Amino acid sequence: MAEDAPTCAFHPGRETLVSCSRCERPICPDCAVQAAVGLRCIQCIAEERRQRPTVARELTAHGRSLRRPSPLFLGMLVVWFALIGALWAQGSPTALEIPGAVKALGVAMVILGWLISLCLHEWAHAFVAYRSGDHSVVGKGYLTMDPRKYTDPVLSFVLPIVFLVLGGIGLPGGAVWIDRGAIRSRGREALVSAAGPAVNIVFGAACLGATRLIEFHAVWLATALAYLGWLEMLTAALNLMPIPGLDGYGIIDPYLPDEVRVSMWEIARYSLFVIFFLVAFTPVGGVLWDVAWRGVDAVGVERSWVALGQDVARPSLK
Repeated sequence: MAEDAPTCAFHPGRETLVSCSRCERPICPDCAVQAAVGLRCIQCIAEERRQRPTVARELTAHGRSLRRPSPLFLGMLVVWFALIGALWAQGSPTALEIPGAVKALGVAMVILGWLISLCLHEWAHAFVAYRSGDHSVVGKGYLTMDPRKYTDPVLSFVLPIVFLVLGGIGLPGGAVWIDRGAIRSRGREALVSAAGPAVNIVFGAACLGATRLIEFHAVWLATALAYLGWLEMLTAALNLMPIPGLDGYGIIDPYLPDEVRVSMWEIARYSLFVIFFLVAFTPVGGVLWDVAWRGVDAVGVERSWVALGQDVARPSLK
């Protein structure tokens, strides 16, 4: 390292190129804490924790609306169930050809259902973080399940939908910024990361379970739900990959040495490219698909229902 390299403000003599995003003091990996944005030094984290009880009381007194489902999310639910009802009314196939109305309803139901699951996924992260000590998620609106609160609309919603249209891939979408320094333990940190994929698994199992209940009463709806359930299983499998930026890495990150954690934070910005390469050009893609199919098998749904559902409800450019 160069002779004029800065040294840690708390460990004199330790050279470092990392600085606190709040006070800008040079800090070494032993003094760096991942915050909502960037890294914070241990002194800034201590000051923020002293202020946090006051913030929490203010949010409790004045922010009840910030912990309830937003009107937009409730509206999405109403429309989604209306689409489900419309598909139910379409009944079962009377010919080999898929009617245009069924295709339109199926695609709309799957896309909206996936967006609803994304909101629930991010809400689960925020809810567990809130229960674990990070009260900042309330003020950020993460507990409202409002899709507009989950980072950039293009990266969080538009891009994943494009991937869904192009390849049927349930790309992880939105994200919540958790103040890791406020979480009470490493186990809690891991649980925050695990909460999101758990929601995808439960949501997918619910869709597949509904397929079994109605499969001989409303075939068009059953197939669309089977495809959505498979897509949720695929999304969970993808999100559990141990790649920086994904929840799978977030589960193990608290237990890694600080030097490794700091270096991995820099890699997180390239995670989208890493995911695309692994899925498109390595056997990893096949493994993810196999995991998703095993999730379908575990619920007891025949794979043929998912295959038909891909024809009925998979978005495409054709």
